Amino acid sequence: MKKESFSSKDFNKIVDSWAVDTLGSIGVFEGSNPKFEEFKVKIIAQLKAQYSNKTIEKFLNPVDSRQIELPDGYAKITGSCGDTLEIYLKVVDGKIIDASFQTDGCNPSIAAGGMITELAYGLMTSEAGFTQQDVLDALGGLPYENEHCALLAVDTLNEALDNIKGNVLS
Repeated sequence: MKKESFSSKDFNKIVDSWAVDTLGSIGVFEGSNPKFEEFKVKIIAQLKAQYSNKTIEKFLNPVDSRQIELPDGYAKITGSCGDTLEIYLKVVDGKIIDASFQTDGCNPSIAAGGMITELAYGLMTSEAGFTQQDVLDALGGLPYENEHCALLAVDTLNEALDNIKGNVLS
């Protein structure tokens, strides 16, 4: 399901909401802590220093994180880090008309899963071959220690594509 990117206003709103939720999860609430705004600014700055806006958008609003009923292609792979990624593809006449993912992984795994489904959406299955670098470039990069998440996404998509050709659902 193709979704548009956030406007900068929407992006800032969702990042702000994330910061409020994150601070609240550790007992720091707006109105009850005089340094709340200072803390919020700092954690947003840390988030933006580590991840690109595209990566942040993908993991804070994973629009394609869902299961497709009766997919034409499906794969489930557990990466070396322990994150498991599932990819579901719906294909008509060789064209990917829907792509989605689910993961139990970290934020970079969520972002990579969302990016690979966005990249694959609307392509012919024969055109949907991507590399780890393609995903990293589309995300605006990932920290070195998270780059394997892009490879997990590529490997899972490739297996889902192979399952279409072999008509094998895992």
